[in-house]
Amino acid sequence: MKKFLYIAAATLLLASCTEDFKDWAEPQSNPQDEVITFGNGSVTPVSIIDFAEQTGERVKVCDITAPSTSDTAYHAQYTIFLNDQAFFLGEDGTINAQELKDYIINLYGKAPEPRVLDAKVEWLMTNGITSTSILSAPFEITVILEPIAKPDLWYLVGSCIGDGSWGNDPANVGTALIPMYTEPDNFTVITYVGYFPAGQGFKLIHQPGNWDEQWGMTDGTPVKNDGGSSNIEVPADGYYQITYDMAEETLTIAPYDGLVGVYDMITMPGGYQDWNAGGNAMTPMSTVVENHDWIMKHVTYEDNTELKFANGSWAVNWGAPTFPVGVGVQNGANIPVDAGTYTVVFNDILGRYYFISE
Repeated sequence: MKKFLYIAAATLLLASCTEDFKDWAEPQSNPQDEVITFGNGSVTPVSIIDFAEQTGERVKVCDITAPSTSDTAYHAQYTIFLNDQAFFLGEDGTINAQELKDYIINLYGKAPEPRVLDAKVEWLMTNGITSTSILSAPFEITVILEPIAKPDLWYLVGSCIGDGSWGNDPANVGTALIPMYTEPDNFTVITYVGYFPAGQGFKLIHQPGNWDEQWGMTDGTPVKNDGGSSNIEVPADGYYQITYDMAEETLTIAPYDGLVGVYDMITMPGGYQDWNAGGNAMTPMSTVVENHDWIMKHVTYEDNTELKFANGSWAVNWGAPTFPVGVGVQNGANIPVDAGTYTVVFNDILGRYYFISE
């Protein structure tokens, strides 16, 4: 790994030590009678920070060696700037792992792709009374987020969603709140298809009971976390597909032109109940518009089992080989289900399902 060396020879002592990291880059200089000198310091950046291999609250971004000083009363304090964003840097070359994750997500989204950041380290040499700063030459750090371990649920709520009550409360999942769905191999993109009437508004929220993270609409364009946004509306009655790409932070709403069936019953026949296609009926989520979402809460499987979704008979059924999320298809494979207690959600247009562990 490349090592970066920096020299500040015969540097004048600077006055007014500051405790505010943001001010280190602009110390106030006053001539002193005694000249203090500072020698070499070095930074050796890590090659890649891969959060899939990281544990603990702090993550190492570089190895640092403090500049020497002709006055042993001085010691070094450190800040690292990543794309000009300041982070406290420990003597061991580590920063807060969650702060780095949040920074990457805010810039690029959640996709586990290599992100290259411009970096530089600032030493604050201080004796507790006076100080001077030494800034490294720039270098690069590559950061990779870990893959999302489970789907990050978002919900629809509004006058044309579920029971139409706008009841944003955790207890209303499956009535006023309808979840969006993911694929088994890509948790960064979630989608939903349903029937939407024109002129009736809805929004997307992240945490039931909390409006802080939401998608609305401004001037016909979806916007995220805009306190002044209005409700989302579609231009004409019909079926629409809503897709939220969390990696790119984009929300698209487009007419859906696929085949749509309308069912008055969806069941979950399986090995746990002798494959009775008419048993274990789910509850429809929508009561104010045509329903295509189904839920069963607090269902317990004592042993590992297999099942499918069906419309009360085997004429129409959905299966897939993945658990706990998947995309069921007509006459597909049995869904393998681990023993446990779940809330199960299913969309009969997309065939998508999710067994949410309780």
